[in-house]
Amino acid sequence: MTPNFTTAALLLLTGCMPKYADRPSIQPEDLRAPLPVQHINVDGVDVAFIDSGTASSEPPIVFIHGLSSYMSFWDKQISAFKDDRRVLALDLPGYGASGRPDAPCTPPWYAELVVKWLDELQIDEAVVVGHSMGGQTALWLTLEHPERVDRLVLSAPAGIETFSPGAVDFMKSYWTEGRALEASEYEIRANFTQAVFNAYDDHVELLIEERVRMGGTEAFEGTSVAVSRSIAGMVDNPVYDRLPEIDVPTLLVFGTHDKMIPNPVFNPGSTRSVAEAGQARIRGSELIMIPKAGHTVHHDDPAAFNTAVRDFLGSSR
Repeated sequence: MTPNFTTAALLLLTGCMPKYADRPSIQPEDLRAPLPVQHINVDGVDVAFIDSGTASSEPPIVFIHGLSSYMSFWDKQISAFKDDRRVLALDLPGYGASGRPDAPCTPPWYAELVVKWLDELQIDEAVVVGHSMGGQTALWLTLEHPERVDRLVLSAPAGIETFSPGAVDFMKSYWTEGRALEASEYEIRANFTQAVFNAYDDHVELLIEERVRMGGTEAFEGTSVAVSRSIAGMVDNPVYDRLPEIDVPTLLVFGTHDKMIPNPVFNPGSTRSVAEAGQARIRGSELIMIPKAGHTVHHDDPAAFNTAVRDFLGSSR
């Protein structure tokens, strides 16, 4: 537990943490982003994204966020890479500032949408970086469209871990389309500081505030639907059996103290075992385990994560 996290936990116990539920609601367009937000129509869906526009002869880097998050979860990567390469990140539909379509919101569906988004931007090939559900989406994209992926970076990816039929049924029945609307501010804060992030800082506090203040809006009702469909889509579309088909240079990055992979309820065990299983099945892949980092490994130790990615991008194919 880091000193900052300890402070956050103590403040939480004494009731001194900021309270946001009584503050005015915010809309998707009010969410902070690392760069100016643009919008484009992809197959009738409004997709919000950022694009550094940096001139570079190297393939651009595309960041795909995870479940219940959005592009600003990549803040510490956007700022680190935007001066050297063209860097892009999008809000997957159902999340952030993108539209809330009546859509499957599964990793395979998102993968096809990302490809169509790249088509609209006339990007033929990219370095694809995905976190958690975004990692599973990136894996599906690579499996179905390998020609579009120069290199693949997976930050604590979902999809490698598998679940029993009973666990799948439970998760799908528990995560109804209204479940996310029921979370209290206390529960949201506890989830962010005890499960999602291991390093509490001002950025995490901002994300907590945005989540709480969006919670009562019509837009978040759409996000709650997307969360339910995304969770069902993840457990229904594992990629473990198809990992040997991956034939692009791949880097897997996990935190040694990930509290979400493996699932502590259904698959007690070690994060390293899941990470090594993924590496073993992806030919020639590299694995980095970052000490003390959690599920959002790229936030918890951005220096180590960004160095690992730079080294990987600089290595020969």
